Amino acid sequence: MADFDIAGNGAPTPDAETLLTPITKIGPTPRALLVRKLSDIVVLPTGRISSNERALVADILLQVVDNVEVALRMEIAVRVARVAECPPALINALLVDEPEVAEKIITGAQTIPEALLIEAAREGGRAHRLMIAKRTDLTTAVADALLRKGEPDVCIAILKRDGCRLSPNAINTLVALSATRKDLQPLLLRRSELEPAHGFMMFWWVGAEHRRRILARFSLDRRIIQDVLADLYPKVFRTKNEPDPFVRDILILAERRHRPRGIDGERVDMAMVLRTLAAAQKYPAQEIIDAVAMVAGISRE
Repeated sequence: MADFDIAGNGAPTPDAETLLTPITKIGPTPRALLVRKLSDIVVLPTGRISSNERALVADILLQVVDNVEVALRMEIAVRVARVAECPPALINALLVDEPEVAEKIITGAQTIPEALLIEAAREGGRAHRLMIAKRTDLTTAVADALLRKGEPDVCIAILKRDGCRLSPNAINTLVALSATRKDLQPLLLRRSELEPAHGFMMFWWVGAEHRRRILARFSLDRRIIQDVLADLYPKVFRTKNEPDPFVRDILILAERRHRPRGIDGERVDMAMVLRTLAAAQKYPAQEIIDAVAMVAGISRE
């Protein structure tokens, strides 16, 4: 449809200098008028329209959204963003629309159901996820959905949101990504959800400054744990049968290092360490090499 039409009533009057017929912009197209009239209805307050009537108008607008240009869809999104009672189907369609359309809802609506934000995070593009990550009402479940793609800029935006509590699964994902993404490391290390296991895992791929930070934050004295469990060592390690592997592993984990115990649960003394090192130098068999690793507190893992 043409954007311009001949101006005036009756025969047009040519311009005196150019002899060209003047043209003026026509009024709104029928589709634009339809959009605005339907939008006027859907945003009516609750007292003036029933939920069923609003749902019917929203269903009609859903069909309209598929058949109008971006500018009109943006206009619909701006109007709908102001209505808390707008039917979810229409909001969902606008949330996964082109980024410039979705932005009007994501940034303009004060409240959007969590389920719709999760759906938009899954079905939308990176631009949609980045906008959702900046919403003030970001929840743990929505953050999980946003992180599934592992997009660095989305991860950074979420890590900067101190008010959003991240789930253990989200932290695991971010820790894994931090092995190759150095820009995630400082943001991740300041999160309260980070646990000692995460910190000491990151220890192996972060720089010296971050390693000092990890040691300062997560270092601990294990003497209380070791003292409480001390009587278990002789019971486990002096048994004639193969020790319970589960209990054995827990006792080893309770140590600061993965060093073996004697038959009474005592720590390996320096004399044993020296004899093991001497044997390894003289007979560098694999068993002796493994023994050196054990007395040095280095596990095969």
